[in-house]
Amino acid sequence: MSNKGNILLCDMGGTHARFAKFESNGQYSHFKKYRLNKFQSFDAIVTQYMDNVGMAFGTARFAVARRPENGVIKYKRFAGDPDYEINFPALERQFGWSDCVYLNDLAAGAYGVRVLNESQLSTVIDATVSPITDNTILISVGTGVGHAGITDKEILQTAGGHYLPVSVTDEHRQLEAFVRSKKDENLCLIMEDFVSARGLRMIAEYVTGRPNNNDSNPQFFKDLANQPDVTRLFFEFLGMHTHNLVNVFGFYGGVYFAGGVIDYLIRHDLANWAAFSEYFKPSMVSSVNDRLNGCAVYYVTHDELPLLGLSTL
Repeated sequence: MSNKGNILLCDMGGTHARFAKFESNGQYSHFKKYRLNKFQSFDAIVTQYMDNVGMAFGTARFAVARRPENGVIKYKRFAGDPDYEINFPALERQFGWSDCVYLNDLAAGAYGVRVLNESQLSTVIDATVSPITDNTILISVGTGVGHAGITDKEILQTAGGHYLPVSVTDEHRQLEAFVRSKKDENLCLIMEDFVSARGLRMIAEYVTGRPNNNDSNPQFFKDLANQPDVTRLFFEFLGMHTHNLVNVFGFYGGVYFAGGVIDYLIRHDLANWAAFSEYFKPSMVSSVNDRLNGCAVYYVTHDELPLLGLSTL
């Protein structure tokens, strides 16, 4: 297979690896998605993709959820799944790539936000006043949670959901104590323990009193439709998470939501935006309320935002 200058795009998430071929700025083709636990190594997934599309590649661009150290990601998977070591220099040699670019998956998604059109967005909460800034924030809720700040000049990367959780009500504090009891005592609780796929399952266990680790995703989400307190609590924590990000960044130009958990909850009419709004826009001093009222909330309907962003580099 001749590569003929083909550029490989890959979004390496926590559950799936998504691949495509670069076509032009904001355009890609030959999209395919593979579940990580179906393969014993990452290079096997790359090989499978090249076999499926019948082409090789001269260069590659990666969006990754973890930062490579000296070009290597040691990827610890869940129990029963294979661990990965993704060695980018070794991949370059193995597949004959002349160059290999890798960046944070939320940063890649943020580049994608810049080229979205109106048909790829849905407004969840309208701004009621004019925003005081054009700077925006992307939040992706999937296997984990991450975010990136977007200005007209740069993309601001952060440590995602790895900051200490905030609770407001007695119910929140009781949930926090429950989650604390389930986590390694040597590790701090972080916001990702609540606002993520595993956080949603943990909230469901707290509400129902029944462990759900062995439930398939289809079964779990089917049951979720009958547990409104689970989604209410999830969206309350998501509202607090978003409130803190927007105010600390000072980016009141808008919030964009993406990610597999958000996709499912919205597409199956399980989102509770009233609960979200209560904690995203709580009653505060007028100067803060005015800023938050100018911050619209959008849902990104484009399914593969990091790949879209990679195609703009």
